[in-house]
Parts: sequence; C-alpha cells; structure tokens
Amino acid sequence: MISNFNKTQERIKKDFNDKDFLELFSKGGIALLYRIGGQVLGFLLTFVIAYFFGANGLGDYVLAIVVLKVFTLISKLGLDTASIKYIASFSTDGSYRNILDFRKKSLLLILLMSIICSFLMYYGADYIANFIGANTFHIRITSFFILPMSIFIFHYQNMRGLKEIGGYSFFFWMSQALFTLISILVLTTFTRAASVPLYAYLISLIIVSVMSVVCFTYFLRRKSKTYNNDGSETNNVDIKEILKVSLPLMLAQAVHFIMSWTDKLMLGILDSPDVISGISTNSAQIGVYHTAFKLSMFATIGLMAIKSIASPKFAELFKKEDLDSLKKVTQQSTKLIFWTTLPLVIIFISFSEYIMGLFGEEFTVGVFAFIILSIGRVIVSFSGAAGNLLQMCGRQVIFMNVAVIGSVINIILNFTLIPIYGINGSAIATMVSLVSFNLLLVYFVKKEFGFYTFYIPFQKRN
Repeated sequence: MISNFNKTQERIKKDFNDKDFLELFSKGGIALLYRIGGQVLGFLLTFVIAYFFGANGLGDYVLAIVVLKVFTLISKLGLDTASIKYIASFSTDGSYRNILDFRKKSLLLILLMSIICSFLMYYGADYIANFIGANTFHIRITSFFILPMSIFIFHYQNMRGLKEIGGYSFFFWMSQALFTLISILVLTTFTRAASVPLYAYLISLIIVSVMSVVCFTYFLRRKSKTYNNDGSETNNVDIKEILKVSLPLMLAQAVHFIMSWTDKLMLGILDSPDVISGISTNSAQIGVYHTAFKLSMFATIGLMAIKSIASPKFAELFKKEDLDSLKKVTQQSTKLIFWTTLPLVIIFISFSEYIMGLFGEEFTVGVFAFIILSIGRVIVSFSGAAGNLLQMCGRQVIFMNVAVIGSVINIILNFTLIPIYGINGSAIATMVSLVSFNLLLVYFVKKEFGFYTFYIPFQKRN
C-alpha cells in the first residue's frame, strides 16, 4: 500500500514537472474558475427567471434564444471557430498584420450574412413561432440582434486563438449570464411583464459585444509589441481559403447545435404526455427540462475549461508536427477532465431531488431527467477533448461527419421517446446520442493519429 502511495506521488510530481501539463493545469485552472462562476451565475439566472416567471416563462425565454442562436450560427459561417486556428497560427509566427487581415475579411462576411439572416428571421417570424410554439413578437425583436451576437462570439473566440484564456473564459462563461441577471433585477423593479427575461438578454448582448471588441483589441495590441511588424508577412489568406476552412466548421457547429438544442425544440414541436399537474404545456416542460439540462452541464466544468486552453495547444503542436507531445497533451487533458467531472456527478445524483426542488415544486418532475443527463456527462468525460483535437488538426470534415451521425441519432430518439416519456425521453435521447458521438470521435482520433484519448483511472502509465 505504501509502495502504491509512493508511485502515485511520483506520477503527480512527474506531471507537474512537465511544462505542457503545467500549462494545461494553470491556464485550465483560470478557465475553471470562470467556468464555476459562469455556472453559478447561470444557476442564479435560471432560478430568478423560474421564480418570477415560472416554468412557462422560462420555456418561452429559452425558445426565443434558441431561434436567435440558429440564425447567428448561420451568420458566423464558422468563422469564429476558424479564427482559433488562424490566429493561433499567425500568433505563433508573430504575424500581426496577418491577424488584422484575417479579422477584417471575416467581419465583412459576418456583416453581410447577419443582414441576410435578420431579414429572413424577421419576415419568417410567424411561421417559426407557429412551428415551435414560440411567441411571434419575441422572434421578431430578437432578429435585430443577430449581428451583435455574431460579433460577440467571433471576438471571444479570437481571444482563445491568442491564448488569452482569462478574457475568453470571462466572455464565454460569465458575461452574458452576469449582465442578463443584472438587467432582469433592474427591469423587474418596474415591471413583471413576460418579455422581461428576453429584453434583459438582449440588453446584455449589446453590452458584451462592445466589451469583447474592446478587450480583443487591447490584447492584440499588447501582444503586437512582440510580433514581427516589419511588413514581411506573406501568409495572408484570401476569402476563398478562409471559407474553405470555416464552412465545414459551420456545418459541424450546426450538427453540434442540433445535438445541444434538438431536445428543447422537439419538446416545443411534439405533443408529449402531461408529466405532472400544472406542467402540461410544452413551454412549461421546456422550462423544466432546460433547468435539468443546465444543472447537468455544471459537471462539464473541467471538460470545457481544459478544452479552452487545449484547443490552441493542439493547433500549435500539430503545426510543429510534434505528434508525441500532441498525444501527451491530449491524454493529460482527458485525465484532468475526468477527475473534475466525476465528483460533481456523484453529488448531483445523490442530491438530485433537493437540487431540482430549489427552483420550485413544479421542477421536481425533472429529477429523473437530471440524473440521466448527469450520468451522460461522466461517460463523455472519459473520451476527453477528441472533437477539439480533430478540428484543430485539419480533420474538421471527420468531426462534421461524426456530428451528423450523432445528430441523426438524437433526432430519431427524441422523435420516438418524447411522445411516450416527455422530458425523460428527451433526456435519454440526449445521453445516448452524446455518448455515441464521443465514442466515434475517440475511434477516429485513434485512426488518424494512432492513439486513444481515453483516460482509464488508476491505469499504470509508462
């Protein structure tokens, strides 16, 4: 027993003497703190909306945001994710002007697509609202905020490419929830109208979009002092080349979005059983399910925090063709992800009824869904950041194809199970599709790079 303890100590010392592991741990730790803060704020936001506006109000709010996210996804053309790869690469080369050139071309494309998407969303509001059971006015008002949301997402991903993980983590995890919560608390002192949560969200979008531009500009100018500014950069990419990379990423984002939001959309579209008295409307069931889903996401703190620093690291090591370091960083990432996920899932399962009950008695119907979704999170943690590895290492088409398969599984299972089991069926569908998706990603990482991203606890390492 003492011998095993000493071996464990040696492994820990070895990890912390490794510069790549230390970077993942330290910068991932920063992201982790922001992730925790974001989850706490998200918890408070969901709680406040549920408290003031009930499950129906929360459901209406979620549906309007989902539609906005759909059109924003199209307007970005995958340029936000592509920016991580391009900016990380240009930053490594010290090519300040190339970063500015890429950003200028990307913003022009985003502006054009946002105008088109806003037009389509505004004039298609009646059809969209009738199809998913949303509020028509909510759809129309959010159509004007596609551009601010696109700019916001593009710039916080730019920060990720610069390895400004603190700035990226604040905007990605905390900013919207923080400013939406503040706006709701201010607005509810004047009115309790059903549209207050949505108005608060849109106000927050304006604030964070402006802030993200200012912060990225500051970070870039600060880094530019160490870059090559003699005008010798010759690696500018044209728009066609940018789109060749970004469009597959957009499609991958689309199918990933389907996996993340299909359950809520289909709960709005399909008729499902009355799971409890007072929760018979589709909007109310969406509100309860959204709460269970958001709470289960708390278990992914480690996953998302480590991925945020690992992604540009993957791109950097792949560019250097250092596959040994790529394998090492990937497996170290998975280890950190697993050990930050498992304890939270154990707590969630043990106190699931109490946690869901905090939002009101009507939300306790989501206990089983909460448990199922939480179990899915810990299973996914075994596979690590396989998807990010594929995307950052030129295998975005493979990622897209796997995401399509996962989305098809998700849609079929939701379509089959929601009419029978309601939110519980949706939770089962989501868990099965997520696990299938991640196992396929692990398989393709092994096929393309020759190693598994799996972490097996207590397995002896060389």
